[in-house]
Amino acid sequence: MDRAQIPGRVVVTSRAYERIAAAVSAEALGVPRRAASARVRDDAGRIAAEVSAGARVGGESILARAARTREVVAARLTDLTGASVSDVRIHLTHHIDDDRRTS
Repeated sequence: MDRAQIPGRVVVTSRAYERIAAAVSAEALGVPRRAASARVRDDAGRIAAEVSAGARVGGESILARAARTREVVAARLTDLTGASVSDVRIHLTHHIDDDRRTS
């Protein structure tokens, strides 16, 4: 039997989307995975993501880094899950120092 003909369906949970969004945003911001979290919601069949994370300062401005992270999260969520992304909001909550976390 061809795999395309196997009955059933695939369900990706919101938790899976949240973990992917958090991991992708942490990578884009250059911070440890534990420094980022994400929440997702359904937006008329598309995904809306809200990411909270720390950020490293250096090289580019915080605003530029947040804008780039929004684009990366939207693109990577679509690439990795096949879902359409309607909105990505980034909340930078603290500065990550190489030696320690500072608020």
